[in-house]
Amino acid sequence: MPNDVPAHAARLMYRIQSSPIRTGWHWLRYNFTPGSNGFRAVGRETVLALAQVDVVMPGFADEQLSRLEAMGGPEKSKTHYAQIVSWYAELLVILQLAEHPWPEPARFLMEPTAGDSKYNPEVMIELDGVGSLGVEVKAPDLLEHSNTRTTNPWQLAGRTDITPASLGSAVTLPRDNPVKDFLVHADKKFAGFRAADPNFRSILVIVWDDFINEPVTALLSPSSGLLTRNSFHRQDDKAIEYPNIDAILLLRHQHQIVEALAGRALVDDPSHILDFGRRDHFPPHALIKNPTGEGLPAEFLDCLEAVPIEALSAAAEYNPGEVIMWN
Repeated sequence: MPNDVPAHAARLMYRIQSSPIRTGWHWLRYNFTPGSNGFRAVGRETVLALAQVDVVMPGFADEQLSRLEAMGGPEKSKTHYAQIVSWYAELLVILQLAEHPWPEPARFLMEPTAGDSKYNPEVMIELDGVGSLGVEVKAPDLLEHSNTRTTNPWQLAGRTDITPASLGSAVTLPRDNPVKDFLVHADKKFAGFRAADPNFRSILVIVWDDFINEPVTALLSPSSGLLTRNSFHRQDDKAIEYPNIDAILLLRHQHQIVEALAGRALVDDPSHILDFGRRDHFPPHALIKNPTGEGLPAEFLDCLEAVPIEALSAAAEYNPGEVIMWN
């Protein structure tokens, strides 16, 4: 950790104390109250992460704090809560990119643009002798979905010929539309970079909760998976492709963010809210290659601790499964 990171983190924490996070209603007020358990478990780690990323992308910390400050006001807004979870998901991935010991000096571009495009990913890394990587991070709002998936007797994780009515009781429907939207938006964001540089590579990181079988099914289900010929996203009876996305990385971390913000113990022993994990630790980060994309250099895969999903086939949660019976 560079010597100036702790001092910068202290300045950021000082800013927070007079910001809307502490002076108005905000989900994170407790987490940034000095002396609280939330401060030690979340607040300190947050400002250290922001200061660390600021080393490679100056201005990142202040911009992100401004975003976070705006996620407050109305009391207990579920919209703001979902935005905060997404904010932490982005920081989780970007911190990993910033802290990684790259084999060559890496250049970081915050929200870069290509040509006249109005779309831009979260970050791009340029590595001499390897190329550039665009990274887009998405986290769906799973709050309502997580409350219903285990209370209904049945869950349809994919789209099949089985109808909810045929199951004869309450059914949780697939949460695959957000995955489709993530693919569409990321493909647009990466298109300009791919057109300008054929060596440009890209990855969409989707941060889910512990029910990782849901996005796996949305992407790979033989009956409707978005990366298959039978994709439910179609035009003129042909599956829509996303040629500007080279791979999708699935992380099981949203529940860790939720537990940490609530002051509860984390699952599977991560050290803190922004602990990205390692390839040799549980749970693995599943890499799904896009059939219409390009291969990713090992340097980028190593940074993201990516494990090809084919290597995880022995675990049921990393295989598509359309119908789940909870009771």
